Amino acid sequence: MLAWESGYKIGEKDMDAQHLVLFALLNQIDANLGADLAGECIADVVGALEAYIGYHFAHEEALMKSWDYPGLDRHIALHQRFSADLARLQIEVGTGQARSAALKLRTFVLEWLLGHIMESDADYARFIAKADKARGA
Repeated sequence: MLAWESGYKIGEKDMDAQHLVLFALLNQIDANLGADLAGECIADVVGALEAYIGYHFAHEEALMKSWDYPGLDRHIALHQRFSADLARLQIEVGTGQARSAALKLRTFVLEWLLGHIMESDADYARFIAKADKARGA
């Protein structure tokens, strides 16, 4: 299980809350694997993850757009690539190899989520904080 740490916060309250939900969904994969329920539950968890990712990406992209973030197009491309990779993994989950697909999915989402939050999301958060400070000056 992956514990949420304050170091994962980017400083955008709504985005940090949404990232926490993504961590909870990722931990649900672990819980299902630990209870040997991968076959019964992983498709539901992947569906929930996919739906929430769509919601999160749309919200995040709207936030960046509202601040005229110059890296928006690059960030959208990262989101699109992740969504495509997740869709491919979702197909694997349905092939009958639920446990191995769940492990692969968990590793993929974990690595992507941590890397994306700590790099790409932190970058736009710094931009917004700087722009917000300039507005207030």
